[in-house]
Amino acid sequence: MSPVRDLAVVGLEVPSKLSVVLGRILPSTVYVRSVQCLEGHLHSHRLITLSNGARILLKSPPRPTTRLLRREQFLLGTEARVLRLLRQSAVSCVPSLLHYDPQDTILGSAFLVRQYIHGSTLQEMESRLTAEDRRELDRQLGLLVNMIGQHTANSFGTLEQVALGSGARSWREAFLVHFESILRDSEDVFVHLPYAEIRHQVGRLSPVLDEITSPRLVICDFGRPSAVLLDPVSKQLAGIAGFDSALWGDVYMGEIFEDPSPAVLDGFASRDIDCEPDLIRQLLYTCYRSIHNITVQYYRERNSAAEIEARRRLTRVLTKMAAIEVVETRVAV
Repeated sequence: MSPVRDLAVVGLEVPSKLSVVLGRILPSTVYVRSVQCLEGHLHSHRLITLSNGARILLKSPPRPTTRLLRREQFLLGTEARVLRLLRQSAVSCVPSLLHYDPQDTILGSAFLVRQYIHGSTLQEMESRLTAEDRRELDRQLGLLVNMIGQHTANSFGTLEQVALGSGARSWREAFLVHFESILRDSEDVFVHLPYAEIRHQVGRLSPVLDEITSPRLVICDFGRPSAVLLDPVSKQLAGIAGFDSALWGDVYMGEIFEDPSPAVLDGFASRDIDCEPDLIRQLLYTCYRSIHNITVQYYRERNSAAEIEARRRLTRVLTKMAAIEVVETRVAV
């Protein structure tokens, strides 16, 4: 089957456009066997099977009618930067970036092409894992997040801000800007939240962030069950996703540290998160995630159960934050 017919099957308006784009990337002896649209993603995902048996993933922006959070305007660029960085240092379980164009003249928009990692998500596989399987997986994830966190920058903030020289000098400043962004996303669509209380508690407790003095690469969604890919047969870690959630900041903002198992901490080669400043930072990060998980329901097809759970978590977190009377910061060594 010809590449054009393969592409036409998925309903592209001008199939030849995609053929031209792929022609820039693929060797002349390799052609497209099939293209499959993958549903359930914010961005357009096309799984492309090549004549040599390889499979690649082409990601392009969402439909113009899709309303985006502020940070979602730059997700493709963030993912491309992270993949380039991690591949340079040969971090395992990370797909290879084949091509990124921030503004393609043929497709009319940015697009990214990377290696496709086959696997089932941890969310799908969790019930099939033994206790030993899960311990080994957690240890591998802890080791991997440690390797990712070895990458450092000279300022804090999004990868785009830091690359352009407009990063923040402190993690507190960068985090508060990041936090305010999601609050404004919420206010834009009239989400009912206790904004004054949230801003008060976050501002009051934010001095603990000043002990983070080294901007490290953190994938904020790291460890989320839907972003961990396992080999469905061996149950071994096959890859991770969620690179577009990366920041230069505190490595402990990764979701995997919200309630880390001993095996995660062992793989990460870290002590328990049990001293007061560490716990306060986790409350700040959980507060952010809860608000994000509430707000995103108003920008996508709404999931009432997910929103209710996120609201309950936010209530619990704010109660814990309000109970903290004194914050003593320490200098990181």
